[in-house]
Amino acid sequence: MDDLRRSMLNTYTAQPLDRVSHGRQNTAWLGAQYQHPQASYLVLNDQDVVTVDEQVLALNQNQFQLLKRVQAVSLLGIHKAGKDKGSPVFVLNVADVETELAALKNTPDFQSKTLGVISLREISHQLGVNTAAMYSYAKLLNHWQLTTRFCVACGSGLTHQQGGLSQQCSNEECARIEFPRINPAVIMRITNGDKILLARQESWPERRFSVLAGFVELGEPLESAVQREVMEEVGLAVDNIQYHSSQPWPYPNSYMLGYTAEASTFDVELEQDDITQAVWLTAEELREKNLAGEILTPPNLSISYRLIDDWFEQQTGVTLASIQPEEPWFVAEE
Repeated sequence: MDDLRRSMLNTYTAQPLDRVSHGRQNTAWLGAQYQHPQASYLVLNDQDVVTVDEQVLALNQNQFQLLKRVQAVSLLGIHKAGKDKGSPVFVLNVADVETELAALKNTPDFQSKTLGVISLREISHQLGVNTAAMYSYAKLLNHWQLTTRFCVACGSGLTHQQGGLSQQCSNEECARIEFPRINPAVIMRITNGDKILLARQESWPERRFSVLAGFVELGEPLESAVQREVMEEVGLAVDNIQYHSSQPWPYPNSYMLGYTAEASTFDVELEQDDITQAVWLTAEELREKNLAGEILTPPNLSISYRLIDDWFEQQTGVTLASIQPEEPWFVAEE
């Protein structure tokens, strides 16, 4: 399996939208997308997903036109295939759900229905892979726009450009352009012979174990970040570092870069401020401890699950799903 196919197995990666960077330079084309009769609008409340009767809320063009908008919406992209091919998708942020969406209550589609909000982490398991990827993208873009509102050079306000994928300083003498920022992080599966290293942080749910991870530092090669993080967290030197796959991680704006690496010793030295426990396990030991309820691996929402699952399947011929029922894992967002 090549790198792209492995990445496409990770949640939030199956993006059905063309970001249409070429079209964003054409103001006439861009304006036409805002008026497109088949346009749809994913609705967020800051970093949460807005729901109607506990299902994600996506407005059509007629419903969107009923709203009294002050803030601009942002173009995520154009559907690449399927029945919606060619239709644009926007993200709409509402600060006050009941007030800003009140006009919908008078329409037949929304009468007697309940509006609410839910975290993307909590609802992702209910979404198809394409829908989950669109909401992840929308959440990442929305987070950047809400937290990047002033020019870092002169302090003037920023205005959306290119359908919201960039922002420009409103001070004509400055006119600095800002682009979305992401925080790259490495996440790595460490093995030694037939054993895998799993660790846990104190803040995690009881008995939850995963692979190691950490943010990439300024000017640091990714492979060096793998070596540094493993040494800092468990005191192990690793080599044979190999890329595995990637995952956009909208909690709130990280990008996970998955690697595998090998250690030559089992002697771990824990960084007590971060890692509270680390264990070396064979696949059979992991199976036994999982069935006994002593160790729980991450749910399949995260790339950490995929890194462990690939190793477990190589060792046993079966997947983690055969020993661990899927369950939600909710952690407070930063």
